Amino acid sequence: MTMNDLAVKICEALQKGEYKAGEILPNAAFLAKEYGVGVKFAREGIGDLVYEGVVERVPGRVRRVRVRAPYLWDLVAGNHSFTGEAKRRGQKPGNRVLTFEKRPAWPQVARRLKLEEGDEVNVMERLLLADDHPVGLEYSYMPSRFYAGVTREMFEGGKSTFAVMETFGHVSASAVDELASAALEPREARILGLDPGVPVLIRFRVTLNPEGTPIKGSRAIYLFSPGYSVDI
Repeated sequence: MTMNDLAVKICEALQKGEYKAGEILPNAAFLAKEYGVGVKFAREGIGDLVYEGVVERVPGRVRRVRVRAPYLWDLVAGNHSFTGEAKRRGQKPGNRVLTFEKRPAWPQVARRLKLEEGDEVNVMERLLLADDHPVGLEYSYMPSRFYAGVTREMFEGGKSTFAVMETFGHVSASAVDELASAALEPREARILGLDPGVPVLIRFRVTLNPEGTPIKGSRAIYLFSPGYSVDI
């Protein structure tokens, strides 16, 4: 994608502090007049800024955009290990358990974890924190047949999920990720202190043991952009 010249000028204005984080950007007609370009060109420039992650669409019927406030973590590289990323940045990783329940696995989870109809999973929802600042939500799905007797208390106080898994004899060897984007729903927006409709990254990870058996699933809602490294 080639950056529209108007988009470049707006980026320069942002660097100069002419527009602040969270501020509504003027509409295309105003920007067209301000910079002496056509309205269509201005709209395309705004679109470029959306794709670049500089501005974001404001949920609602009116097509407004605002300057995107930077998340605590804007780009995370590697295997997206939350604990590892926090430590790499010199921050203290933490989490807070919000809900914990046992229930029959629904079709999407059963399929991913290769469970039989009626098999149960322990579902845990946690708020992920770095230096006590929210960076995401994570939902863990642990097949009950692998974790007999597991309780919420085992995970309280910011304990590592993998450490608890190992106490049940389950060692992680690899994982398969599915990535998607979504608009933040009202409940999760309230927990994270954001507006409903804000775009977020969704990652569903299936963790496998050395034999290739799924031993845990997790769905994470992240407030950052993912990246990865590869040897070439």
